[in-house]
Amino acid sequence: MNTHSNVFMKTPRFGVLSYYNVYSFYIEPIIFTAKNEFGQLFFCYSLGIEDRDDVWIVIPVSQDLVHRLEQKEIPVVKMIKQSKTSRVFLVKVDLETLEATETEVFSKSLKYQMPKDSYFIRENINYDGSREHTHKIRIASQQRKQIPSGVLDRASEAFGDFCRHYLKKFGIAVSIFSLDAIRGSFVYRVHAIQQRDDKSPDFTVAGYEYLSRINAKDKFVTSLEDREIDLRIVRKLFDIISKHDLKIQFIEESSTASIVDLTPDYVNGLMSTIDENLNKYLDSTMVPQADNLDTLKRYLTVLDDEHIVTAEKLGVVPRQVSYYRDACEMLGLVHEYSKLTPIGIKAKKSDEKDFIKIIKHQFENSDCGYMWMNAEGVEDILEIDEASGADFLIQRCNGLSESTSRRRAQTLKSWVLKIKEFS
Repeated sequence: MNTHSNVFMKTPRFGVLSYYNVYSFYIEPIIFTAKNEFGQLFFCYSLGIEDRDDVWIVIPVSQDLVHRLEQKEIPVVKMIKQSKTSRVFLVKVDLETLEATETEVFSKSLKYQMPKDSYFIRENINYDGSREHTHKIRIASQQRKQIPSGVLDRASEAFGDFCRHYLKKFGIAVSIFSLDAIRGSFVYRVHAIQQRDDKSPDFTVAGYEYLSRINAKDKFVTSLEDREIDLRIVRKLFDIISKHDLKIQFIEESSTASIVDLTPDYVNGLMSTIDENLNKYLDSTMVPQADNLDTLKRYLTVLDDEHIVTAEKLGVVPRQVSYYRDACEMLGLVHEYSKLTPIGIKAKKSDEKDFIKIIKHQFENSDCGYMWMNAEGVEDILEIDEASGADFLIQRCNGLSESTSRRRAQTLKSWVLKIKEFS
């Protein structure tokens, strides 16, 4: 009985019960979870009006059981009849006095019509406004086996990156923050926040529509071919799903609708298309923007000798430090964890001529260098026209505007000129 604000009812045994998550309405909530003033959870199910009483089933429940209901692992009736010996409280509220009386009974002895086994929740409205998460990322093993925590973390992170980059292409800036993981389940509760202005599309309308294309093979293939997403981010996510036989869902908490639903069979059917497109297009992260090869060698020296590279030590402005780090990683000179690779150590110790030979070899075997040579129909970087870099990036690079492509092409030009100078 909603007599004041968020309050449902007050009983001698349970105290003051307030609405928490609501699963079904009929004028007022009729199937929901409630909390008392001590934070204890209760499942509440309306049995309707009987004589002059409002009749309810009220059951103290665990958070784990509620999670199973909200994840659609169990039907509504399993909250009431949890086992053959489970007990529930039949609560009758006098409609005139609003006094509640409770009777503990065996659930199997209830004479009321119960929901069918096929009845699962279809919405989950947070009535008291206390819920911080907006969505869930649910990860399941198709083989129903334990998933290592490291795999779960990588899958969740890769999926978040995937959604953010895909939506960004359509002008929808969404940040997905992981709040916590549900104990006993492979579910991350997340909060999706949109940075929106008057011109950007609404995430819950247009964003859901774009994300739903991922589930439709023909539409998603078109998105891949139109370069509407970073192909390597897609490949990374799909590789995790395929390798570990995972199913990943992105679920809206309120509607309980699955916005994205990726399975191993589905992603395996797209791998050849993704790999084919990967051989045609670069992503912006694969194009260097560290113009000076002398400074690049200095980066190797400072990193190896002092372990930390600062703008002052490198002689550049702060933002350029990351440019040189990325270029060294792209050339295979530095590991992701900021330590020189064997070829990086060799490059650091080489004289200038041998250093340039190493750069030439590493660049020719990088995605960017190889695809540039292939586009120009040459087999040696020395044969390439350094002025062709801008057109190459405009035509073949995903994620760069024309002006940015022309600016990045200056790096390609400077590298080729330096390589030709020592050849």
